[in-house]
Amino acid sequence: MVLKAFLSRCDPEKKRALERFLPEGERLRLEEMPTFVEEVTPEGFSNGGMLEKVHWSWFLPTLKTYSEEEQKLFLSSVSPYAAKNLAHALGLSSYAQEISVVAKGFLRKILLSTLVGPHDRLLPVDYLPPTPLKPLLGLSKKELTRLIDLLSLHDLAAELRQIVETKILKKIYSLLSEEERKFLKNAMAHKEPFILTRIGLDRWDGDEEALRLLLHRRGLARFAAALSGQDPDFIWYICHQLDIGRGNALFKLCAKEPVHGVTDAVIRQIEELLNL
Repeated sequence: MVLKAFLSRCDPEKKRALERFLPEGERLRLEEMPTFVEEVTPEGFSNGGMLEKVHWSWFLPTLKTYSEEEQKLFLSSVSPYAAKNLAHALGLSSYAQEISVVAKGFLRKILLSTLVGPHDRLLPVDYLPPTPLKPLLGLSKKELTRLIDLLSLHDLAAELRQIVETKILKKIYSLLSEEERKFLKNAMAHKEPFILTRIGLDRWDGDEEALRLLLHRRGLARFAAALSGQDPDFIWYICHQLDIGRGNALFKLCAKEPVHGVTDAVIRQIEELLNL
């Protein structure tokens, strides 16, 4: 994809001359690949701001392998918000260190390599293939989590249709926020085109935290169905916007190919949520 982007900047004669050096199979692959929407520049592939797109919890496993003094140096190379949360998680009372620009770049490169590997092969966000889900890249972890919880209400709506006991229904509605009740009412008015699996409300003990956990898991599964078949780099970015626990769970649920009859429907549901 990168090669195609840079070849597209050449005049047609030079482009054809360069393509002759490629094996026939690679030339055919090049023709079939989509082109970048944005103009490609070498500077765009520096990945300098990638760490700011990653939730701070993804750095914890790496930082825990270093001494306390080294941890403080690493914290001086990330954003103040990430540093504050990492310091709290690592039990560091103080962490501010004066480091040079070169040292900061070196430490950031170490953190980045632990996330994407030593060859830094991720496509920058601006050059990812077009997708209706691209606005998700602009959401914070909190906003993504809220979207996942609202998605789960589609599953709840489908299951509530099977519950006839008024006491259980009242209990569930009492635990939802006004926004969630409004969204659920709208979901109940439309027939769900598919059901992933039952939530298991028949085994629910009435505890609010247990209900939230059940719904969040359903929301993650539905979200993963929408991401299935998307560009692997796009999925990487979305998973790393979430905390490491949710991100890893989401990544495991995503399939390489779209889920027939499910993926497109959930993408439409996400687009509706993004428009709210």
